[in-house]
Amino acid sequence: MNINDVKKVAVLGTGTMGSGLAQVFAAAGYKVQSYDISPKALETSSTVIKTSLNTFVELGLMPESRIEEVLANIATTTSLEQAVGDADLIVEAIIEKIDAKKEIYQKVDALCPANAVIASNTSFLNIFEVMPERRQPNAAIAHFFAPAHIIPLVEVVKGEKTSEETVNMLVDILRKADKVPVVMEKFVPGFCINRMQRIIGREVFFLLDNGYITPENLDLAVKASLIPRAMVLGFVQRYDFTGLDLSAMNLENKGFLEAPHDNSPKSLFDRVKKGDYGVKTGKGFFDYSGRKMEEVLKKRDEELIRVFESVKDLIYKKI
Repeated sequence: MNINDVKKVAVLGTGTMGSGLAQVFAAAGYKVQSYDISPKALETSSTVIKTSLNTFVELGLMPESRIEEVLANIATTTSLEQAVGDADLIVEAIIEKIDAKKEIYQKVDALCPANAVIASNTSFLNIFEVMPERRQPNAAIAHFFAPAHIIPLVEVVKGEKTSEETVNMLVDILRKADKVPVVMEKFVPGFCINRMQRIIGREVFFLLDNGYITPENLDLAVKASLIPRAMVLGFVQRYDFTGLDLSAMNLENKGFLEAPHDNSPKSLFDRVKKGDYGVKTGKGFFDYSGRKMEEVLKKRDEELIRVFESVKDLIYKKI
């Protein structure tokens, strides 16, 4: 199967990620079937997508006339058979539990066309261990980042039996949808970005737990240094400009205090125990109280869009 064979996309699960995925594929011109077992979730998803599209219009990224065009490409259903029965591409975005994914893959296997491609939006699970054997060549991971309708990156992860045809088709579709696909040659838990975020998080919580810096100043520090620099040099090429000899010497510096492997950082778990989960509860490391969640999310989306629009020419540029 190649990109020209793909007409219909099924998105399974309409939570935080599923809504964005439906919008991405619908905006790229595909007929989308959004599936969820909950009618309420489908209703909420439709509202979220409409709000998002209006934000795009407000920022001048699409004409208002396109809203109805995109929405017309999205149908919702609580019937899995209706969703995947004639789908060319199936994007699974259900709960991150391997047993739940195994169950839905078995159901999908019995309902979808023989040549359908199945892609999972999992952020760390090895879905190839539970994918039906006959589906393995047409299966891959396509990990989007929240908010999926704004963040360009999609990690495309191969399984041991994933065909090159499947990978190439996914890459082509994602590029058509204005995404930036990055192929991982083999599976590793957490893939690329979440593995790096895990290590960065260890340092973040070490600095906060020990009172070295406040959350506000830590965020200011990264915004004024490594984040914009990374748009030019990434993480790897930066070593070339630092000098590999100096980088090697830095790693040998015995006076550098390494953060411990602490998977229960106090600054995080104390807030969780209090029920301060972040934006969704009105308070996390920062205070969002007195503001509707949708207002906070809208502001985030607007700022993210401005950032990615201003730097998109740098993504593929090489020095």
